[in-house]
Amino acid sequence: MTKLSLFRRVATMFVCLFALPGAASACELIHGLRINVESGSYSVTLNGVFLYDGDDSLSSHERGLTEWLVSGENVVRVEFSGEQGEFAIVQVCAGSFADDGFLSQIKFASPASKELRFVHTAPIDAAYMNADIAGDTGLMDAVQKLQDAAERGDVDALMAMHEPMLADYEKRGGQIDYVRPYMREILSKYPAETEKSLTASAVMGGRVYQVLGPENRSPVEVSGEYEGGTFHWTSGKFWARFEGDWRIVAN
Repeated sequence: MTKLSLFRRVATMFVCLFALPGAASACELIHGLRINVESGSYSVTLNGVFLYDGDDSLSSHERGLTEWLVSGENVVRVEFSGEQGEFAIVQVCAGSFADDGFLSQIKFASPASKELRFVHTAPIDAAYMNADIAGDTGLMDAVQKLQDAAERGDVDALMAMHEPMLADYEKRGGQIDYVRPYMREILSKYPAETEKSLTASAVMGGRVYQVLGPENRSPVEVSGEYEGGTFHWTSGKFWARFEGDWRIVAN
């Protein structure tokens, strides 16, 4: 495996989980968002939580809907700016790939905001479900500590701050052994960029806080080039408090 492949493997740990191994005797239903944008840009939220944004530079692809789920009805909102785009919810068994069917679909021919809905029936097994609901005291101090650790390349501190997120990733079949060397490699070669103009807002019933900069930027971002390719690592968008300590539950 090249270092570039390693960069991409870890940096996109939560993007596409359709191919995780599934039990042969049962169908574990998972959902995804199929995106086809011919002209325009978009921003996507799930249950009020920012997921990602993009444009027509990657005209057609799928993204897994694995985080920020609730039991029962889930709402995907798409803010679209452009002339032509289609978004659809797909449903597959874990370990399979989506076909051409979809649960719901929306189309855009001009800038607008529209919703897609789907029902999630599996239990919610995420670290933030055990988080405190006690306001945001100390949150921005924790964000500053994250930024300081990234700027000085303190991998041990960064790993500790990401513990809940890494635990969730491992439960989903991810290999966390790559994470520490990945962080060490990129931070030793590329400077971490930190966003100072940040806004925090409560999501997921107050168990999680979303911390975003202008244009949905993360508190920490590291970008670079390697062997003709590029990588982009972000950190610090989603926080939860566990027994008084703030930790990152998603990037």
